[in-house]
Amino acid sequence: MCATAIALPGLLVDGVSHAAPVERTAQARVEQAMGTATRLQPVAPCRVFDSRLDPNAGRLDSSTWRVQLAGRCGVPADARAVAISLVGTNVGGQGFLSVWPSGSTRPDISNLNFDRMNTIANSAVVQLGEAGSVDVFSFAPADVVIDVTAAFIDAPSGASVGRFVPADPVRILDTRRTGQRGISELRVPLPVGVPADATAVAVNLTAVDAADVGFAGYLTAYPAGGVRPDTSVVNTDGHNPTRANTVFLPVTPDGFVIFRFMTTDVLVDFWGWFTGPSAPSSTDGLFVPQPPARVWDSRASNDPLHADGTLERAIAPAGSAAVVANVTAVDSVDSGFFTVYPAGVPRPDVSSLNAGWRAPVAALTVARASTRGVSLYSSAGAHVLVDVAGVFLGAPVAAPLPPPANTFPLPDTQAVMVSDSSFAGIRWNGALGFLQGAAWDARLESCRRLIGVSCRGREGYAPRTAVNELSTLPYGYEVAVIVTGYNDYASMFPTALDAVIRTARSKGIERVLWLTYREDVGYVSPSRISYAATFAANNRTIAAAVASGAYPELIVADWNRYTAGSAGWLTADGVHVTVSGARAAAEYVSRKLAALERRPCPVDIGGPLAPGGWCADPDLTGRP
Repeated sequence: MCATAIALPGLLVDGVSHAAPVERTAQARVEQAMGTATRLQPVAPCRVFDSRLDPNAGRLDSSTWRVQLAGRCGVPADARAVAISLVGTNVGGQGFLSVWPSGSTRPDISNLNFDRMNTIANSAVVQLGEAGSVDVFSFAPADVVIDVTAAFIDAPSGASVGRFVPADPVRILDTRRTGQRGISELRVPLPVGVPADATAVAVNLTAVDAADVGFAGYLTAYPAGGVRPDTSVVNTDGHNPTRANTVFLPVTPDGFVIFRFMTTDVLVDFWGWFTGPSAPSSTDGLFVPQPPARVWDSRASNDPLHADGTLERAIAPAGSAAVVANVTAVDSVDSGFFTVYPAGVPRPDVSSLNAGWRAPVAALTVARASTRGVSLYSSAGAHVLVDVAGVFLGAPVAAPLPPPANTFPLPDTQAVMVSDSSFAGIRWNGALGFLQGAAWDARLESCRRLIGVSCRGREGYAPRTAVNELSTLPYGYEVAVIVTGYNDYASMFPTALDAVIRTARSKGIERVLWLTYREDVGYVSPSRISYAATFAANNRTIAAAVASGAYPELIVADWNRYTAGSAGWLTADGVHVTVSGARAAAEYVSRKLAALERRPCPVDIGGPLAPGGWCADPDLTGRP
């Protein structure tokens, strides 16, 4: 069959400067034909690849598989692109998966991000390459599972069936409001306005606060009246109980079914539907796939989304009604959600992606475009990556509203600092006023231990251990800063670290900032045994805990390195702070937290700035 290619202006792929005027200039400059217009062909959800069953199946090298899709699981032999669900499991380290047309060079994109011990899923729409296959690369040891949910086939001069009709994004189910939290099935009717003969819908499914049952849970979605397939579209685990994913889901006149393999709430946000036989023939809503390309990386352009901030990006060329993109949140400041929607219109009450503290999380989205492009909103703040896989043809919507703001967040974090005598000098030396940029609760006591029983300190009593101190906190604290452990027994330190983080976790604290221990010390035990080797071993234990992936809330503040060679900050034992050191310690922690939250340095403290204008990480800049 001879297909007519519909060429559109190419997308920006330079990944460097992404202010709107630069995007328009680059877009006009780059003239790249994207591909052939296609229509959606529904496919019953079907597992097409599982590396756990045969680790060598399709292996190209130790990190890459080639997976045949055309002609399998109901995918037509002449398909141009497919919609798939991609699962990473048995993960051996932090990394990502990339999927692209086989036989071409691996692009600088990602479709799925994971940490050690994760099981996580995301959808992808990918153009097919040689003989109808795709290549899959894993940037860390992992098993890969692929489920196919739809195919796209040539539509040379338009079509009636399989065209995408974008809708105003709307939430059509929230079990938190309907009282349907639980396990097993949820039956979801077709949204209002969707014809009974619609072939599929584009929906975002979110598992919310899934119960931790000791193993990975998942959601499966399939057409109402069909047989539940052995596939998944959303996966959760103990560290990530809230996860989202957008899927192109085949439907019947009765809608679709969501099966929950764990106790959870579920949100369903509706992006649009695919036409059936009753629709007129048209080119509007046809999908034009392209090799995946990164169109925005806020790490390169130093313009992350701040908390409650929105940025606009012209990521779709003229003639696009919607764009299919993978959005990745990186270095999230806190747990929160993203919404991707047409630029210049009111933000809808839906979510496109849910992210936790720090760990990269990706989600496919179908973003309806306006005449100005798309807006990306973040409730908590994060760097953002956007990789585009193609567009749906049609007219963009009007953009009557001015661009929203993306301002620095306010310094209103609820933070508790738990220390022993190493930082109790902040209190003793009158430096508490230099703890700034947050609502600080400074619990600084000498002779405090992490676990067990504290020793009797300068104050004349044995303070609560760090675990006991944290256990007394009410809910609402966001950050715990740990500056104790100098008095703990070395053999118990790994157990103590685990106990502290688990206690913080039980109180809803998502960020644990742990200061490294001073190693260049003259500090000795009452029996004159040097503690230098113990503190160095403790620092290695902290680093190993971060690398393990078991403690996603843990981040290291390298006080040991920051104070190396400092003059006048520490007493002769190398651990306790002097008057000037007390102020330096308070300012260091204040700047570190400001850098993590990407906000300006506290006014009374100041300090070096990062290229984006927020407070620079003192571990990178050193002493000011």
